[in-house]
Amino acid sequence: MVQKRLPGTQAESLHEFSCGRFINCEDGMILREAHQSGYTLATFDVNTIPAVLQEMAEAQENHSGVIFISSKSFAQNDHQGVANALVALIEADPDAVWTNRVVFLRKCEAVK
Repeated sequence: MVQKRLPGTQAESLHEFSCGRFINCEDGMILREAHQSGYTLATFDVNTIPAVLQEMAEAQENHSGVIFISSKSFAQNDHQGVANALVALIEADPDAVWTNRVVFLRKCEAVK
């Protein structure tokens, strides 16, 4: 959905990323692989990822950014709502540098 609205943007689910090789892997491994591949991680995991980010920061280890998606703002099956909000986030600052950046995704009020 994101790629359809923003051609040239790469967006993959964890199931698609590296042919699903990182499903059920530890969070640090996923973040490191995403960083090596130049991907920012968008995740509903607001419970365990922050601790991994803290460990990475203390070790002065970079990541390619994390976009937290709160289940209080989006249902886990609200793919269209999440896609709309991701597109709005990217369009708001298309040249943003995501290295070590952490944000919470905000619900869009209107859809273009």
